[in-house]
Amino acid sequence: MNNSYVKKMIIFLSSGFGIGYLKFIPGTLSSFLGIILWELFIPDNYLIQIIYLIVLTIISILLSSLAEQIYKKKDDNRIVIDEILGMCFTLVFLPKTLFFIILGFILFRIFDIKKISFIYDIQKFRNGIGIILDDVLAGMLANTILHIIWMVI
Repeated sequence: MNNSYVKKMIIFLSSGFGIGYLKFIPGTLSSFLGIILWELFIPDNYLIQIIYLIVLTIISILLSSLAEQIYKKKDDNRIVIDEILGMCFTLVFLPKTLFFIILGFILFRIFDIKKISFIYDIQKFRNGIGIILDDVLAGMLANTILHIIWMVI
């Protein structure tokens, strides 16, 4: 990667617009960014949500793989696009209410930080796949719990 502009764009996007460079709670702040992006740009149309998640997952895997090459470090802390994507998986197919947003945020952060064994094992995959999939699974687990709660209430 010789192109300086391309490297800067990869770093900018994979770090959640620079959030990954913050010294204090970058994962939590980038999860919050995921909420903001979801709420502002994703309609309640399920087909659009599926398309968005597929495209964002592919882009996230690519960007995190390239960022890892730039940083020359596996799953560098500055790469936070995975938290943004994980939060989107947490909120998919749910009502856009404060209740589900707050509870989803809490659940996702718990599952992202305290990785259950099968989620922890997923992050061992090489390159961007391991970086992204553990957060996708954490988001899917949080989403499943939220759907159960939604069915009950």
